[in-house]
Amino acid sequence: MSTAKRRPARAHRRPKHRRRRRYPLILLGCLTVLMELVLITTLPPAENEPGTETEDDDRTELSAPDAASEANGGSSPDEEEPPVLRRSVVDEADSASGDMEVVEGESEASGDGPTMRYVVEVEKGLPGKPGDFADAVEIILADERSWGGDGELSFARVASRDEADFTVTLAAPETVDSLCAPLQTNGRVSCSTGQQAIINQNRWVSGVEHFNGDLETYRIYVVNHEVGHVLGHNHVDCPEPGEPAPIMQQQTFGLDGCEPNGWVNP
Repeated sequence: MSTAKRRPARAHRRPKHRRRRRYPLILLGCLTVLMELVLITTLPPAENEPGTETEDDDRTELSAPDAASEANGGSSPDEEEPPVLRRSVVDEADSASGDMEVVEGESEASGDGPTMRYVVEVEKGLPGKPGDFADAVEIILADERSWGGDGELSFARVASRDEADFTVTLAAPETVDSLCAPLQTNGRVSCSTGQQAIINQNRWVSGVEHFNGDLETYRIYVVNHEVGHVLGHNHVDCPEPGEPAPIMQQQTFGLDGCEPNGWVNP
């Protein structure tokens, strides 16, 4: 039997488990919450389901034309006249060639009543585009606020004098004086004679001062007024201050308290 001393056996030590640090998990959780908050604040709102309403349902954004009219005092685009009535704002011309030229173009009858056929002619040598004037006349007479608005008449533009019941003419002031004689237009105003409505070029270009720059309304007025004479209507007075001036009032000379108006049925 050996007498050597045995070393006492070392007690078995269980390995110490290292404590896991939870800091990375906490940080990851915070980042996840932060990302969710960012997504919530940046995503667009969901569209309303059919049949639901919100407080904003009857709010509408202005389209570009609406925004422009809002900036100009809130008038609706439906109330604006066609751009052709503002076109050809050119220099005045005291005289031109004296020769008239029919402007090409035709249109369908504008209503259901008996049709009045007309031709548009412009004096040669006037500044501006004859087609712009003819288009404006066509738009004015076809409008339901013009002489055909009550259903008793309709208007159709034709291509030649032989087909026409009357003529709408644009001429220089000197030529207007000659065509309108013995009426005294004095280079200033328009007239009608027989079956011809004669529009003074300078009035078409510049209107009159007391329309306060509203050239569109003046242009509508002068066409409807002179065509009114062709149809047999006479001059009338302002019925009451503040009312729209009747179309057969001589608005070129003054308004007498009435408001400028270009339409037969405003």
